[in-house]
Amino acid sequence: MTESVRPPGAVSPPRRGREVLRALRVRNFGLFWTGQLVSGTGTWMQTVAMAWLVLQISRSPLTLATVTTLQFLPMLLFTLPAGALADRVNKRTLLLGAQGLAMAQALALGILVATGTPRVWQLAVLAMTLGVSNAFNNPAQQAFVPEMVGPDLVPDAVALNSAQFNTGRMVGSALGGIAVAYLGVAAVFFVNAASFALTLGALLAMRPGELHAPTGRRPSRRGAIREGLRYAAGVPDVLFVLAALAVVGTLGFNWQVVAPLIARDVLSLGAVGFGALMGAFGAGALAAALSLVALRGGSERRIVIAAAVIAGVLVLLGWSHSYPLSIAAMAVGGAAATVFTTTSNTRLQQLVPDRLRGRVMSVFVLLMGGSTPVGTYLLGHVATLTSVPAAIVVFGVATGVGLAATLIYQRLAEHRRASAGPPDDTPTTARTVIDA
Repeated sequence: MTESVRPPGAVSPPRRGREVLRALRVRNFGLFWTGQLVSGTGTWMQTVAMAWLVLQISRSPLTLATVTTLQFLPMLLFTLPAGALADRVNKRTLLLGAQGLAMAQALALGILVATGTPRVWQLAVLAMTLGVSNAFNNPAQQAFVPEMVGPDLVPDAVALNSAQFNTGRMVGSALGGIAVAYLGVAAVFFVNAASFALTLGALLAMRPGELHAPTGRRPSRRGAIREGLRYAAGVPDVLFVLAALAVVGTLGFNWQVVAPLIARDVLSLGAVGFGALMGAFGAGALAAALSLVALRGGSERRIVIAAAVIAGVLVLLGWSHSYPLSIAAMAVGGAAATVFTTTSNTRLQQLVPDRLRGRVMSVFVLLMGGSTPVGTYLLGHVATLTSVPAAIVVFGVATGVGLAATLIYQRLAEHRRASAGPPDDTPTTARTVIDA
């Protein structure tokens, strides 16, 4: 694995001081972080409630996988255009629209459940609505981080965002299971809708004059997506991170399907037990996120190790019939998933120039979330044809095999580049940027 020449306009390596939380002192980022923490907690409460509701109505792993697939399907269709849009328009305005749509979706879910028994197709339509919101929100949110904090604080901000996300996952998952058991599913959806008010308020309260304007020209509409993809495929270090994301995103990140199936079919748990499993995942993820705040930048070695741990955890979850062991495995899986995603995110933020950030980070979002429909649908089919534990083991093994294939390809590509040598004195990465 090589360390490439950093392209012009890319984020510089951070200056590390004693205070690893200094990004929160930036007013705009502090507002955004706080709003996302509250909203993220509500979102994870809704995730637990939605999965449990679908299982209650259908009692089918395949139906749950199908609804989850439909939620992520819009990301396959819209994430890349949304990334190009984020490079052209005001990202704060784009985030306001996407978050407003998510708020309306949660409110509609609450009304639907409170006024009667919803049908699976209605839940599927609303799941797709949330997917549209995420397709436009996530690339803009990733690309907005450097504008809020400036280049030197990007690694801190990425790690703090991961800590915020996983705090919401841990607290929201646990509260979601309890709220479903004692308050009902509709109440959870209404709570999530209310949580978006703080996020929208935080975005409106920002001071535009304190944002760091992106450098470089704005892309034209024609060929913008092609330019971003050409850059991503042409820079070896960027391509390696994205290839690892494709493998893990498709085969290893199916927690939304795996956890409720383990709770119901393997461990015979109710809604509270399911929430505890998701809470354990969030606790491990939060611990890892807090540890990453103090680490420097993104390491490819760390990405590989985390992906290997994810594969092992899936195999262990499929094999285990012990509640304590499954809780422990979920915690380790949460930690590994956070290390993998945060390190991959930081690595890309450090490599990618400002003018391409929205488009390349949209590829990151696409591979993290857009590849999930393929994996979840396949997992649902395998679970239906065999059993839930067998399907989880198969996907764990497949994650390991896919990771090994990615590493082998990376090594062979490095060997070919070393043997051929660059045709001129221009570094490979810099030449690719110029070509793009």
